[in-house]
Amino acid sequence: MLTHALKAQIEEDIPSAFALYQHPNHGSIPTGIAEIDAAVRGVPLRALTEICGGNLASSGKTSVLTSLLAQASREHFCALVDAADSFDPVSGLAGGIHLPRLLWVRCGKSRVKLPPLEQAFKVADILLQSGGFGLIVVDLSSIPEHVVRRVPLTSWFRFSRVIEKQTAALVFVEQKPHATSCAGLVLQVASEPTSFSGNLFTRCTLKVALLRGRNKKPVSSEQSTFSLQTQWA
Repeated sequence: MLTHALKAQIEEDIPSAFALYQHPNHGSIPTGIAEIDAAVRGVPLRALTEICGGNLASSGKTSVLTSLLAQASREHFCALVDAADSFDPVSGLAGGIHLPRLLWVRCGKSRVKLPPLEQAFKVADILLQSGGFGLIVVDLSSIPEHVVRRVPLTSWFRFSRVIEKQTAALVFVEQKPHATSCAGLVLQVASEPTSFSGNLFTRCTLKVALLRGRNKKPVSSEQSTFSLQTQWA
């Protein structure tokens, strides 16, 4: 009874004391995949998003990334910081990306002798400070997991604070999530081939789990399963 009386007294003095905080909705960029957009309303602006999946080529991360860039490049200038120089512009064009609106930064191709991860982070910093981009994607999916794991939490926190002040979305593509509480949205993707033509699979089943939602609280393992056609079908 004492606890209830104390709570009632606090609520009387401060009506919002026990209200659940809702993270402000500043808009979003759709991923172009209806099932994902229905679940999370796209990639949030003014927030850091992580898209995670295994290090295999068929993990599903590339499909989600290509679809997101295709949607975003219709209305925004986009930047892709490619830590391992793995982006294929031909496949990107086939997937609907408007290449004239995409800045592709190929880490390791400059005279600056920095490890790919460090170079990717420095470039991301520069792009965030320069402004002008509606979507900035940092693809770390080919960087060994033990290397990305060493990134200090302060670095993720700094990125999340900078993007909160801009009308843009910042997305990291990784094998596993690392930004923890600094991320506004975390998606885990996995795929399985379901139909083949010769030696190529033409359709895959994509599984997407929502690990962290817009209210910046871990969620139960909500999972959507749907079928996608590959770009080469």
